[in-house]
Amino acid sequence: MSEALASGWPVKEIILRKDATDPSLRIISEKATREGIPVTFLELGHFDSKFPRSTQGVMAKVREVEFRDLEEVLASVPDGDDPLFVALDGIQDPQNLGAICRTAHAMGVHGVVVPRRRVASLGEGAAKASAGAIFYQPICEVPNIHYFIEWAKHKGLWVYGLEASGQNTLWDTDVTGPLALIVGSEGKGLSRLARERCDFLVRIPMYGKVTSLNASVACGIALGEIRRQRSRRRDRANVQSY
Repeated sequence: MSEALASGWPVKEIILRKDATDPSLRIISEKATREGIPVTFLELGHFDSKFPRSTQGVMAKVREVEFRDLEEVLASVPDGDDPLFVALDGIQDPQNLGAICRTAHAMGVHGVVVPRRRVASLGEGAAKASAGAIFYQPICEVPNIHYFIEWAKHKGLWVYGLEASGQNTLWDTDVTGPLALIVGSEGKGLSRLARERCDFLVRIPMYGKVTSLNASVACGIALGEIRRQRSRRRDRANVQSY
């Protein structure tokens, strides 16, 4: 809620439970009032009958996420940065979608790409799991994942598919250039066509008895390694420039 207000995302209305005592809710109410956003207070029974208990006494009506244009996002990449996109193939759990957006924003991903179909909704569940990151992270919608892969290749990005059966580990792969990371669902992984069209299939090495990872966790590990390699390359370049 606080992130939606702080980001400037259009909030239509704030709804608070009357008996809510959390000091942060008072701050939210005051900020909304200053910005001219209507604030409605509901009695305990009425509020709980309309909204799930996990809302912690506050709800907001916000404008739906507006998708960004791929070309515009690519053009906005700062000089000196290599483009980094994350595309989701069959992610249908809003919690996973939100968590991936949260990690992507933290790791400086320039664009998260979702297909028009076979993807979780960017609604309440995703917004909450993202801790507000969906209000900041550029998100692009494409007709399908194969369209994006071909677009990325045409723009000079290497396309890496995160796949448990990948021949090489991510640790042993150079991921410092312009790239798109394709993440599949934890149940089915990448679709067959996505696997066939990726330039490389890479895997995260597993050392325990569990053979798979939650999609958002796998994506987070991969993005952490990508950022580690890029930071290391930048540090080396700075040393050589002295």
